[in-house]
Amino acid sequence: MKIIPITNPNILRSYQATSPSAGKTKVPSGRDEVTFSSEALSFSKALTEAREGLEFRTAEERAHIADITNAVRQGEYRVDSDKVAEKILESVFGRR
Repeated sequence: MKIIPITNPNILRSYQATSPSAGKTKVPSGRDEVTFSSEALSFSKALTEAREGLEFRTAEERAHIADITNAVRQGEYRVDSDKVAEKILESVFGRR
């Protein structure tokens, strides 16, 4: 493949003149800022409260879920294939 350079200076000048940054200098502000409206904050609070209200798990169940979550995050969670097979058979054949 051969790349042909731009030899017409008018094309380059035309591009530079229409470039969005031509003649403008951006001054960095140093940090980004986000502002939430009072309606958005109110909605977020209501949504959080609704989610908490729908929680039907006991303290023991929540602790068990937290233990499993931590084990998964640390790469220590192991699946017992015998228990999985047993549960599949129970669901298919109704045995216990």
